[in-house]
Amino acid sequence: MISVGEALAAIVEATPVLGAQRVELAEACGRVAAEDVVSARTVPAADNSAMDGFAVRGADVAAAGARLRIVGQVPAGSVRAATLAAGEAVRIYTGSVVPPGADTVVRVEDTETDGDTVVVTEAIALAANVRRAGEDVAPGAVVVHAGHLLGPADVGVLASIGCAALRVHARPRVAILSTGAELVEIDQTPGPGQVVNSNAWALAAAVREAGADPVVLPLVRDRLADVQVALERAATHDAVLSTGGVSVGDFDFVKEALDALGVRQLFWQVAQKPGKPLTFGRREDCLFFGLPGNPVSALVCFYVYVWPALRRLTGHRTLHLPTTRARLDAPVRTRGSLTEFVRVRLRVDGDEVVATPVRSQSSGVLSGMAGGAGLLIVPAGTAGAEAGTTARVILPAGHALATAEAAPELRSDSPADPRSARRGPG
Repeated sequence: MISVGEALAAIVEATPVLGAQRVELAEACGRVAAEDVVSARTVPAADNSAMDGFAVRGADVAAAGARLRIVGQVPAGSVRAATLAAGEAVRIYTGSVVPPGADTVVRVEDTETDGDTVVVTEAIALAANVRRAGEDVAPGAVVVHAGHLLGPADVGVLASIGCAALRVHARPRVAILSTGAELVEIDQTPGPGQVVNSNAWALAAAVREAGADPVVLPLVRDRLADVQVALERAATHDAVLSTGGVSVGDFDFVKEALDALGVRQLFWQVAQKPGKPLTFGRREDCLFFGLPGNPVSALVCFYVYVWPALRRLTGHRTLHLPTTRARLDAPVRTRGSLTEFVRVRLRVDGDEVVATPVRSQSSGVLSGMAGGAGLLIVPAGTAGAEAGTTARVILPAGHALATAEAAPELRSDSPADPRSARRGPG
């Protein structure tokens, strides 16, 4: 049995970065750039107006009360070739190119118009309301760096430089395989001793949230031959998540089946609660995670171990889920020999975050993890934590309290190294 930190380090070290594929810009949001994107354009291409108003020479409007002759206009999308002379003004609109000779734009609100004359009622600073050429993007600028998770603003910037397609890391395909004679599908009514296969649904949602594509496979009963065949078929994916069958019972066949398939198992059992009977291995480029069957244990192991592996596969630089520090408002008792992940509800009280342990810490009570619950980390070697203690809490992705800081207790970051990338489609 190994520690949480040792397990994480083994997983990160064994996980490659997927190769790159070219996608259209419309499909790029949420993907990770596989290479730098360098602009060949100047954005904006020319000085332009940030306001509706008048293009003028700054020297003419340094004092309030200037009277200027209106000599034309520049609608958006057009260009005026004539050079503006002293004492002249040109009507201009937001986005219009500033005509030659002009260096300042006066807002229409700061003017009064009298026929062909405009009176500037305020003193205007030189270069006011002018967007300079290249203010947004200069030629040769890196607008997207390799390893960056692309968001809507990135897509807009890429569009502005004419980048219609780019190379991103491939999205992992993750097989989800549930084992157990007691399981039934969601559209079936459980009989005596049976439960709905909620693990597959929870894990599929978590895989999507991590930026990968889940593939839910049919249920497998507790027979070694069946488990082995199912795992062999699942091995065509980038990663396999099996649930159940990894403990020491008479019908726990996953570990044995992995051995038979030639999977190099790097560890079995981690000194943690919940989720102790976890196994991880690799065969060629496929990662195998043997997760516990209890729903809380399976999801905790996903967040702590599978999440960073999927993030590394997709080329992310930040691997772990975000964390925050929170003050316990009730004591927590733990075994002391294990790292424990205590499910807590979080609230903000003044300038601090307060954590309340959920009523049941049973590994079968999945509702304790619903509603944005966090995982408070109680390190091995401590017999719990008293009320008032401040501890690190792992947050669900997108949680309102999320920060970019990874938990030091879990740190195993090995930034995605493009040199370790394996070939992907495209």
